[in-house]
Amino acid sequence: MEKVDVIVVGAGLAGSSAAYSAAKAGAQVVLVERGARPGSKSVSGGLLYTHALARMFPKFWEEDPSPVERAIARNVLTLLTPTQATSFDFYDAAFAAPPFNSFSVLRAKLDPWLAAKAEAAGATPVYGSRVDGLVTESGRVVGIRLGDEELRSEVVVLAEGFNSLAARHDGLEPDARPETVGIGVKQVIGLPTGEIERRFQLKGREGFQMTATGLPSGVEGGGFLYTNQDSLSVGMILNLKSVVEHRVAMYEVLEEFKQHPLLARYLEGGTLLEYSGCIVNEGGLPDVPPMSGGGYLLAGSSAQLFLNNAVTLRGMDFAVESGRIAGEVAAEAARAHDGSAAFLERYRTRLASSFVLKHLATHRHYAKVFANPRLYGLYPEMLGSLLHRAYFVDGSDRPHLSALLRSSRAGRVSNLTLGRDLLKAMRTL
Repeated sequence: MEKVDVIVVGAGLAGSSAAYSAAKAGAQVVLVERGARPGSKSVSGGLLYTHALARMFPKFWEEDPSPVERAIARNVLTLLTPTQATSFDFYDAAFAAPPFNSFSVLRAKLDPWLAAKAEAAGATPVYGSRVDGLVTESGRVVGIRLGDEELRSEVVVLAEGFNSLAARHDGLEPDARPETVGIGVKQVIGLPTGEIERRFQLKGREGFQMTATGLPSGVEGGGFLYTNQDSLSVGMILNLKSVVEHRVAMYEVLEEFKQHPLLARYLEGGTLLEYSGCIVNEGGLPDVPPMSGGGYLLAGSSAQLFLNNAVTLRGMDFAVESGRIAGEVAAEAARAHDGSAAFLERYRTRLASSFVLKHLATHRHYAKVFANPRLYGLYPEMLGSLLHRAYFVDGSDRPHLSALLRSSRAGRVSNLTLGRDLLKAMRTL
């Protein structure tokens, strides 16, 4: 093939969604992936919220074999000190029933499933091939370079993830700011299915997920734990700038997190199955680059589509939806033989009317809230101290809770600062 309608670079969730929707619309599509197979280099520490994927594949969770793990019914938010854990634990039985809210996933299973859907729709897979750069003419992208070969198209959809080789090589994705880059490490730990249900108080396909902050003290970011069918996914995402400033090593931090008294009992007896790492951009809407131009579209993490509002970490549903829309627009451009920047601008217009950019706009300043160092040391310690003194009984006089609160923050943070932080968080998140 010398020229096709659409080339999609990256067979992750965004890329395979784009390839599927473009092929389904009748375009000739080539899906290029530098990994030996889809999912071989994908890392995820979040959950797949069902709504976006269900638009393309209603009741996808009923397929056999299933591409997803457990329906998350129990959500836990935890503040940690080295020996304490203060948690907000929310269980909702409705989340474990159709149409479900979210699933835990293993990308080594989900990504090949979605890529196979794109292939079945007519996309041609090219796996194990690295895109070395883009082919441009007169300031417009007209194809890709694979070693010494060129493949041309009307539109190239770039969905390689954050730090896309092709996008960065050709200046389509700007350099990230250290203060908004997160470093992620993740392990998959095997446990028997029955033990997972007993240990996390689950029934049937129900799942558990926890997000935690406070370890290591003062370092911006946090950890996560969620249940799969017969394994656990545990890991951390920490801010790059904060990691450098505090001189911490990611592998040491993850082990510290796993050895916390609360986490250790969840992981006890497990077998390490996988270890992986990644980087993400957590800058929000201000860091989203121009998502289209002459001959190209950016989707998923390549377009910096990620959102953390403390309760939910959103990336995969953004990837699926942006990929689906990118594929539709690319197919329209191919039919019209018009890959101009003006024509492809409709991609951002449609994203702006979708939940993707609407949610990013609503939480556009979330990164500023999480840049507050008090969230990662002082506040977990204050809350742990308050509750320790409130629950501890030794027969001596104990002041009212208001007095305990005053003494737990005495000399550490003023009422004004505490109030401002709380108000800012409520307004932003």
